[in-house]
Amino acid sequence: MKNKKVSVILPTYNEKDNIKELIRLIYFYCGADLFEVIVVDDNSPDGTSKIVKELQKKYRNLYLHRRLNKRGLASAIWSGIEMARGNIIVWLDCDLSHPPKLIPKMLEYIPRYDAVWASRYVEGGKDKRPFIRVMSSKIINLLANFILESNIKDLTSGFYAVKKEVFSNIQLMKTGYAEYCIRFSYDLVRQGYKIKEVGYVFVDRKKGYSKAYSSLRDYTYYGYLCFKEIVKLRIGK
Repeated sequence: MKNKKVSVILPTYNEKDNIKELIRLIYFYCGADLFEVIVVDDNSPDGTSKIVKELQKKYRNLYLHRRLNKRGLASAIWSGIEMARGNIIVWLDCDLSHPPKLIPKMLEYIPRYDAVWASRYVEGGKDKRPFIRVMSSKIINLLANFILESNIKDLTSGFYAVKKEVFSNIQLMKTGYAEYCIRFSYDLVRQGYKIKEVGYVFVDRKKGYSKAYSSLRDYTYYGYLCFKEIVKLRIGK
């Protein structure tokens, strides 16, 4: 793939404290490979979309898709994929826990691989979040690897670089948080796509608040949803 045209998708909800710096870093690190940045905002009441509109005056090919009647991480990412015009699709969390400086390294492995993702559980990877979040993630990944007989270390990454052509055969789930990652990873393996994991250090957000995990009850609930998805995949649903 001589001409890499990278579309970066940013699904946002109440990320006014992080979005400006995130976009700056993406444009800085991606350089000539960057074709466009698509912000899919779920009508954030904190004014995230207003900040993006101001940034459009500064950055080329920065697009805002504001969803007024929909919410959800997975469906926002899929909306961005459908809009994207590049031949490589990248998406990551918008709380600065996923480092944009890793994108060029991920892109180095395309086209040798169909999908590349940031991994906490391979060489060079580490999860520096609070203990309960680290352990819940590790447990889910261990269960998924055991039940699904997978050799992917980080099935719930959320930070990907994927050839656009892959989405002719695979669609993301339109619901869920980590569940969509598990199914996406499983579908890639099942259909024979080549996958590469690149180690990185995952840090907790410094500004704003988590939309999914804020209490022990949340960890239990989302862990249950992940386990349910794993079982569904195992029995062929």
